[in-house]
Amino acid sequence: RMLAPLIERLSPQAGILLIGALLISVFLARYILFAGTALALVSLFRRDLKPRRLQPIPFTKAQLLREATYSLLSMVIFALVGLATYMLHQNFGIYRIYREIGDYGWTWMFASIPVALLVHDFYFYWAHRLMHLPGIYSRVHKVHHLSTNPSPLAAFAFDPIEAVIEALGFVVILLVVPLHPLAFLVVSTFMIAYNVMGHLGYELLPRGLPDAPVARLMNTATSHNQHHRTYRYNYGLYTLIWDRLFGTLHPRYAETYAAATTPAAPELTA
Repeated sequence: RMLAPLIERLSPQAGILLIGALLISVFLARYILFAGTALALVSLFRRDLKPRRLQPIPFTKAQLLREATYSLLSMVIFALVGLATYMLHQNFGIYRIYREIGDYGWTWMFASIPVALLVHDFYFYWAHRLMHLPGIYSRVHKVHHLSTNPSPLAAFAFDPIEAVIEALGFVVILLVVPLHPLAFLVVSTFMIAYNVMGHLGYELLPRGLPDAPVARLMNTATSHNQHHRTYRYNYGLYTLIWDRLFGTLHPRYAETYAAATTPAAPELTA
């Protein structure tokens, strides 16, 4: 809304370029902030965190460069899909985004965030499973699995085709869930932060989490690291709801999580 007067004074082409530049800047800044900070912290405290390390394989410079390069490219693609989404909405109004909080009220304003995350989680789960199918995996998803022990920089290390598929998850959200722009900003920022957490390479969450009634549904760094090691199981993004429901949770997930959160845990090899 603050930028609307400026955009209206510009030509259509200049307005689109401005919005595109802003989207790219926001996506890149959030990735650098969350992934860069996470890598810096696990590197700085790697000795203290050693008992919670999920794999003994160290991060390499070549790996970090590859992960950062693909992730930065993905952020640009996310922004371009976001720009296309904006243009479609401006011309056809096909998305369920609204500007006035009073249209749905404050209760829905806050409730829409977990609803949108759940919709996105469901989309991600099935898109992720499909990308592991023979014939699709090598063309779309292999780049992300080049890191058997991913670092935080790998959170968005996608092939460009996969980056588009991932970005379309937000298009699905906007088609299904009425969202205020502020709620959408929270959802998209949470997605980046949580995805980085899943690629930490260390389990920082407390012991016993998989046994708690509600917390057992949370996705963890252990779960996603296990996915990178096995190339199977644990396809969810934010939760393990769909993995538990559809039988794709790794059979040793709880055991692996317990080992990673036990003091002086042995190195994990499977």
